[in-house]
Amino acid sequence: MTFPLDIEKLVVGRSRSCDIRLREDSVSRLHAALVWRGDELVVEDLGSSNGTFVNGERVLSPRTVVAGDTVRFGNLRGAVERSDAPPASADSRPDYDYTVGLMPGKPAGFGWRLLAMITDVLLFAAGSLIPFSPLLATLLVERFLLSPEALPPSLQTKSLIEGGCAVLWVVFAFYYVVHGWARRGGTPGLRLWGLRLLDYRQRLPIGYPRALLRLAALLVTVLTLGLGYLLIPFRRDRKALHDLLAGTLVTHRATPLGRTASRA
Repeated sequence: MTFPLDIEKLVVGRSRSCDIRLREDSVSRLHAALVWRGDELVVEDLGSSNGTFVNGERVLSPRTVVAGDTVRFGNLRGAVERSDAPPASADSRPDYDYTVGLMPGKPAGFGWRLLAMITDVLLFAAGSLIPFSPLLATLLVERFLLSPEALPPSLQTKSLIEGGCAVLWVVFAFYYVVHGWARRGGTPGLRLWGLRLLDYRQRLPIGYPRALLRLAALLVTVLTLGLGYLLIPFRRDRKALHDLLAGTLVTHRATPLGRTASRA
């Protein structure tokens, strides 16, 4: 994904109001700004939590960057480079062409994917107890706390509690899996092991339509008894069957944020 930097100031961050929106946990809502001051490109930190860095040094005051410099917003890193692309129009924009793109890191191998999957199974199983806690509490009260002469909850009451718990579990499962893929760059298991989920255009996050497509594709992998995962060691891009079907890619978190700049 690339962003044309054809105005004098662009704000980088997670907020919807930002000119360059990066949905990454380590990036603050209003993280930094890229400002053209004459012929110089200046990076300003906007009070971010995890800092803005140029060539490994934290930006404490506005700092000029040139081709060859590395810039990091939180955990997203990149490099400033010149481009031979000509400006679109001398009348409508300055005499430079500058773009920003999110580039994928190294594809995650089978071992990392397996660790993330095991972590997700454990976390998902533990989290699934929360939606069913009202039902579990009802059963415990009926079994251990009610006196013998007290009437237990009716079958209809239990059915309503079970239905409500089932709805809560579906909401939890959707938020954990689909929302995690669509808006958070991966499920908690992926993110805990420093992995992220991109789509085939190297876009982060992948959005709800592709997340739902990946969920359907994952069911196909499950129907193959998990054999679809065995594609990972034999492919250079380390894609499982559901990644191929859904057009997704799992990479390590050290994703560079590339930048291209040019002067007329």
